[in-house]
Amino acid sequence: MSKVVSEDALRKGLLRILEAAGTTWLDGHLDESTAGLLDAAWILDTDTTVKVLYGHPEGAVVAYNPKKPGRPSHSYHIYLMAGLRLVLGVEVHAGNEHSSKPGQPGLLKILDALPLAKKPKLVRGDNGYERTG
Repeated sequence: MSKVVSEDALRKGLLRILEAAGTTWLDGHLDESTAGLLDAAWILDTDTTVKVLYGHPEGAVVAYNPKKPGRPSHSYHIYLMAGLRLVLGVEVHAGNEHSSKPGQPGLLKILDALPLAKKPKLVRGDNGYERTG
């Protein structure tokens, strides 16, 4: 028998999870769900999406926003397996961090964590993702 949990109870429960522990748990499950698919040749796509926000969420700033000019937004930097559209990671940045530069550390973290045999054959993204050094 399933127990119905109110939205408030769920929100309070999630607030009790320490950010570092929650991130580690989530990353482990995400890695586990994608590991078997990375044995074949694959392409890593990078993309940035503007998410319009209402109210005053943390990190929201007024910046480039094509659909709702003047509204605060977040910028989602997404790393996904092309073809399957399987998301390997997402980073949420302030709305004014929509260029590729703020997302580059997250992309490099994903690439550096993969063993050589599971790395993508190609990484597609804006030219701002060029690796230097």
